Amino acid sequence: MSAVVVPIVPRIELKRILYATDFSAASRTALPIVCALARRYHSQVYVANVRSPLPQAVAAPEAACLAENQREREARKEMDNLLRGDEMKGVAATLLVKSGDPAEELHRAVRDHDIDLAVVGMHGRTGLMRLLMGSLAEELFRNLPCPVLTVGPHLAKRFEHPEGIRSIVCATDLSPDSRLVFPLVASLAAEFEAGIVLVHVIPSQAALSSKGMELAGQRRVEIQRLFCGEVDPRCGFEVVVDFGEPAERILSCAQEHQADLIAFGVRQAGDAATHLRHTVAYKVALESECPVLTQRSSQEWSTPRIVSERTL
Repeated sequence: MSAVVVPIVPRIELKRILYATDFSAASRTALPIVCALARRYHSQVYVANVRSPLPQAVAAPEAACLAENQREREARKEMDNLLRGDEMKGVAATLLVKSGDPAEELHRAVRDHDIDLAVVGMHGRTGLMRLLMGSLAEELFRNLPCPVLTVGPHLAKRFEHPEGIRSIVCATDLSPDSRLVFPLVASLAAEFEAGIVLVHVIPSQAALSSKGMELAGQRRVEIQRLFCGEVDPRCGFEVVVDFGEPAERILSCAQEHQADLIAFGVRQAGDAATHLRHTVAYKVALESECPVLTQRSSQEWSTPRIVSERTL
């Protein structure tokens, strides 16, 4: 009798969640998701607000100090209002009110507090403003050592009252970087008994080739080999190999499957790539109607953080 191979699915800890807020509508949209995850995983939530420093030499030192103190008081008042809201009831929270470069301060908070997941709302700057200033959200998900959950400006209304995760679309180009997020995806799927859809997009030109369908078949077999053995048997698993523009096809797949989450493994990027290149991950995060989970390779963060292994 042949032995039956049963996957061992890592159970991921999300004990410490960093929620970055500037008190805007964009960051408030992420709050119900933060609270739902915190309740599910009994997490400590670090609510972080980082103010960019006032420009130098615009006022006398005494006046600048008074202005900065006033800004901090206002931030703490906003924090208090947030904590007293109904959404935060029953959630353990720690306040972090900082002044400095937002990306640097949030990176320091992740390191100092051993954060398992960072959550950030996306304002959705486009055009010249996007090119000149870049996106803090993309800078974070490409440079923070922990996974980042991005909540975009087109989030569906159903996430105002999250009811768990039923479907996860995980995009892969089969590179090692793109596969980094899958252990976390498999753990979340096991936790919520959610279905996983692995989507791989081949450029449109290949569809016109006589070997286009053969290539698609080969990629499907490769995806099954790489990922199927890591999936909890209680979770559905589907492979979609498509042709076209990657961001468009990933978003379309997420809509077709009513995804509650889209996941990417991403490469770390320098300033030029972060600020000037319209990446697939950024486009998807900007347009998605559900949260987008990203993870990059990092020596600072162990992937995954396993608290136990469940054999089924």
